[in-house]
Amino acid sequence: MASTFLILVGGYTSVISSLRFTPSTSSLTYLTQSSVGAQSPTWLSSHPTNSSIIYATQEAWGRTGAIYSLLLNPSTGSLTSKASISTGTSTSNGGAVYVELLGDGTTLAASNYNAGSAFMVSLGSDKLSFSGSGQVIQFSGSGPLPNQLSPHAHQSIGYNNGILVADLGSDKVRRLAKSGNTWSECGSITFTPGSGPRHMVALNNTLYTIHENSSTLTQHTLPSLCSGSSQLVANISIIPPGTSPTSNMKGAELLYAPSPSGSSSSPLLYASNRNDPTNSDAITVFETTPSLKAVAYVRTGLQH
Repeated sequence: MASTFLILVGGYTSVISSLRFTPSTSSLTYLTQSSVGAQSPTWLSSHPTNSSIIYATQEAWGRTGAIYSLLLNPSTGSLTSKASISTGTSTSNGGAVYVELLGDGTTLAASNYNAGSAFMVSLGSDKLSFSGSGQVIQFSGSGPLPNQLSPHAHQSIGYNNGILVADLGSDKVRRLAKSGNTWSECGSITFTPGSGPRHMVALNNTLYTIHENSSTLTQHTLPSLCSGSSQLVANISIIPPGTSPTSNMKGAELLYAPSPSGSSSSPLLYASNRNDPTNSDAITVFETTPSLKAVAYVRTGLQH
């Protein structure tokens, strides 16, 4: 394990904060704040082969959505803005809530929440500049709850040669395929009405989805792109035992941790919940093999 870790913190501000975490003492040290031009940089993603390249979203409502490419100084934690591009939203629709680099290493995919659209753009050879103006795919649909009056794309992740888009507003995970230089929707996975799919983990022909409105984690089979139908394997609450569910509780993030090298232990999923009535939001830990099962509940002492 590394002796220290650099943590970048975005949010509903005009700056990104840099912290140094020391595991041996469980301590955080403030380093610096960087103003990079993005308003409300709520999602940050690093380049998988060059951790000094960071991509940030601009979520701020009242502004167009955007992606910013940033260059990180790992010694000081400072960030320098290198380029930006609009994700195709109007100023009234607010901006992008998620961005990540697809497996081809040359394309960024972003999600515009309030606008209900996905945005894809190619990168230049330096991985900091953008090539062309990108492509927007506008979705349609709705769900039964007040936060589902229209489509709300919350995450866009690459899987094999396609893209999976979690549409919280329409209770769907949409599947996008590329033909030539153009992306298009070629199928979807439908969830329980009102559940609100928010974030996903996809691997080994399996899709795990955390649902904001129902505070559940589902597991589905994931057939080949544009072929076959998906089957529900499991649907499990992420709410800790003894906690009385309320309508304010909202599932949030889902992270995957593979088994340590040489270990026979199960890979893990970490599912976070918000607005727990105990005033201490929890992270629920799931084993994925031999079947999906909640094995631990960790109270954070924090409340969203």
